Amino acid sequence: MTATLVLFMLGYLGLGYILFERGFTFIARLPGFGTLLSERIFYLMFFFFFLMLVFSNTVISYSMLFRSREMSWLMTLPIRHRTLFVWKSVETLVFSSWGLVLISTPLLAAYGRIHNADSWFYFRAFLIYLPFVAIPAALSAWLLLAAVRLLGKRTLIILALVAISWFIHHIVGVFEEQKKLQEQEGVNIVVTMNKVLEHTNLSVHPLVPSTWMSDTLVYWAKGFSARGYFFCFLILSWALMGLLMTYSVASRVFIPAWNTSIHRRATASWNRRQKRLRTGVSIACAPLSRAFPLPGSGRPLRSLIVKDFLIFWRDPSQWVQFLIIIGLLFIYVLNLRNMGYDYQDAFWSKIIAHLNLVVCSLAVSTLTTRFVFPQFSLEGRRLWILGLAPFSLKKIVWQKFWCSWIVAAVLTVSLIILSGNILELPGPSIAFFASAIGVLSLGLTALAVGLGTVFPNLREEGAAKIVSGFGGTLCLILSFLYIVVFIFILALPAAVSLAKSGFLASLDESLVFWLAVASDLTLTLLVAGIPLFFALRRVKNLEFLGSL
Repeated sequence: MTATLVLFMLGYLGLGYILFERGFTFIARLPGFGTLLSERIFYLMFFFFFLMLVFSNTVISYSMLFRSREMSWLMTLPIRHRTLFVWKSVETLVFSSWGLVLISTPLLAAYGRIHNADSWFYFRAFLIYLPFVAIPAALSAWLLLAAVRLLGKRTLIILALVAISWFIHHIVGVFEEQKKLQEQEGVNIVVTMNKVLEHTNLSVHPLVPSTWMSDTLVYWAKGFSARGYFFCFLILSWALMGLLMTYSVASRVFIPAWNTSIHRRATASWNRRQKRLRTGVSIACAPLSRAFPLPGSGRPLRSLIVKDFLIFWRDPSQWVQFLIIIGLLFIYVLNLRNMGYDYQDAFWSKIIAHLNLVVCSLAVSTLTTRFVFPQFSLEGRRLWILGLAPFSLKKIVWQKFWCSWIVAAVLTVSLIILSGNILELPGPSIAFFASAIGVLSLGLTALAVGLGTVFPNLREEGAAKIVSGFGGTLCLILSFLYIVVFIFILALPAAVSLAKSGFLASLDESLVFWLAVASDLTLTLLVAGIPLFFALRRVKNLEFLGSL
């Protein structure tokens, strides 16, 4: 386990440094706007890092403080509630921030290399990270307590839908404005660049903490240490003030917020029992399961499907992240029409189509690793109840596989069809890429279900913590490798058709196409079959639970 994680992190650090260094070098060589554009990208990265930290701290804090059974038990112990709140906040800070340090390390190394920064720059950058990550942690604690104490689930859903609608409307407006600007003839490049950078002004706003972090690193990299120390101490002062206010003020709101959360959950449970929501959902799911029957499906498995759906729906930390990923994919699809390339050209048409498949495949990998892998572990210590059910644990594994694959395939195939139409691909190409993403979804789903069963964590109730273990990390690594090999094989026929000389040009395109299809199908069968085989063997050893 340790060797796998260390090799993966070292590989990412090395490859990430090469990519960031070449990217910054390419941008810096652009005449006129290279320096400005590279710095703006640097500011944008830390701006999104800041937003990511706020979101991840909020989600993880909610699951730890208000959804965890451990917290319910700790609240009964003779421990000050303020101490529990502060400890869980620190635990959330460490758990959600270490990934940012790993992700941004090659970015900082490449940026310092481009500006010929000394070794003292990297040491100071490492030290400033701790107060920087403390600011979004304190901000997320305030937002979470205010939302739980003052807002109900229905209000939060309405506000989230309004915010998502406004965001999508704003993004669409930006795309339309850029499209009109591209269609205008004789537009100065300075005007175009200013219009493009205008939509990123929020990332350089002086009241945003990520701007202070970026200013600190930029000034230190360029040798302006005094100016960099000014923003460094600004970050430190706000971090200390945020931690002080969180400890002295926000911790006092925790008990009322926790009681409000318990009351709402109890009221919702009573209302569901009164309205017989479970029966209603079962009646609604019954026609669907008869129309699309799963292998070996029946009434018990339909009940299991309903249970998984209700658990997913009742946990905001699950469906909120799911909606955000889907929203980002929707924005990505809308932005495809603004790439500015000639889709009628054979070269760019094939390149963009295969890169679009890569993006959709990585999205499937994110969904399967984050939401499918922890499905078996989320049964937790109640697994013995399923052991008493009128079906074997093998059928539970198959049920989670088929249901997850159907959901993933429907989303990704629809995404490929929509993006293919935007890219103006011919019908056979759209069908080909839709079939490819369906096969990829099958392999990725089987890999997540299989590894999630082979490496279960039945003691942990938070899906985020389950994914962050060895099994989740291994699933992420193998999913990435599977996507790389699959896309590489799939792109060989396109490479043969575009080659004008050399070894590739001498190959038969039709023969290479069918060999690539057969190789990808064989690869998918291995990737899907091996984890599921070991998963079924693992649950077979647990069949004694059925005799309890």
